Amino acid sequence: MPSALVSPGTVFTLAVGLAAALAYLSFMWRALQRAIRVRDEADVGEDRFQRSFIGAVVAVIGSASAIAAYGLAPSFLYLGPALALLSTVAVAFCLRQEGVDG
Repeated sequence: MPSALVSPGTVFTLAVGLAAALAYLSFMWRALQRAIRVRDEADVGEDRFQRSFIGAVVAVIGSASAIAAYGLAPSFLYLGPALALLSTVAVAFCLRQEGVDG
């Protein structure tokens, strides 16, 4: 019977996930504050996030690949959580850009 309640990999994933979640919430708060501050300003109509759609397509293809890869070997099961963490970081980065622009 193992003496540890969780594996080191699980602890690492939880720590990285917690850090990503805190960054995400911080950047979301800044972006919301900026949106409230500039809500009455005229919109110049420029799309600063042209790569957002491409990022979404890459995320869908990555998710499908992670699901398909699990059929190749059980160790590929960890691709799903890794992609979820990377997606959170990518969205947090976009929120950071939104919060500091202006």
